[in-house]
Formats: sequence, C-alpha cells, structure tokens
Amino acid sequence: MKQKKYEEYLRKTLPEEEEVECPECKLKFYDQFNLLSLASLKFCLLCANRNVKKETIEEKYHVNKN
Repeated sequence: MKQKKYEEYLRKTLPEEEEVECPECKLKFYDQFNLLSLASLKFCLLCANRNVKKETIEEKYHVNKN
C-alpha cells in the first residue's frame, strides 16, 4: 500500500517526459539507475540482467574490476 502511494506521489511530481520506456519489456522507468542502464545498454536493469552477459558489459563499457 505504501509503495502505491509513493508511486502516485512520484507520478504527480515528476513530469511525464522524464519517463523512459524499455524497448524489451515495454515498462516505463523514471529512477536514476534504470535511466542510466537504458541510456548505456538500451535495456532496463531487469532486461540487462537477463539479456546481456557481464563480460560484454565490462568489455564494451570499460568497467573497473575491483
């Protein structure tokens, strides 16, 4: 119930144009982590975890290995 109220609050306060749709699952996202994933990988985090191998991400985006 709290999550629904929070989502409604965010929809009222955030402009609609800041929501981005994932081309794979067709869901819309507005949080910074999914927006970053959509911008760099063209997938939301959920679809990226399902469809993109970790090695591919490390090679293509030069991720630092710690």
